[in-house]
Amino acid sequence: MIDYVPGKQAWFEENQPREGKAADEIWIGDVAGSEVPTCSLTERIGDVRGRAAGWDTCVVVDSQGVVLGLLRKKELDADPQTTAEQVMRPGPKTFRPNVTLQELLKSMRDHEIQTNSLVTTGEGRLLGVISRADAEATLAHENAAEGAG
Repeated sequence: MIDYVPGKQAWFEENQPREGKAADEIWIGDVAGSEVPTCSLTERIGDVRGRAAGWDTCVVVDSQGVVLGLLRKKELDADPQTTAEQVMRPGPKTFRPNVTLQELLKSMRDHEIQTNSLVTTGEGRLLGVISRADAEATLAHENAAEGAG
């Protein structure tokens, strides 16, 4: 019998502190915002809309915070009586916090993602969200700081 013991990769995926060369990178777990509207599968869209006001995204999660689906503007504009489960986009693409900002932006550009990307743990628990605009601005700021230094 083998007992699984999480290693360094799992440590980084949980967005734990880093040192050495890893501390010099910009990781999305360090810049993703934790404030993002969430809802459960059974909540009605009419109730979710108010919580998601000002956002183009609401993340559907279970009681443990595991991402199940995503509601974008189209789904948030659905019949107020429908449930999140009925209209959600199941299994959205997510990123781990140990992905660098450069890797995230490459993926967003390659897949033409213009909005938010979800950041989750290895188990799928929601840690936060990062917009493409914020990712681009953060990287530009860091590059400018390095050039000036």
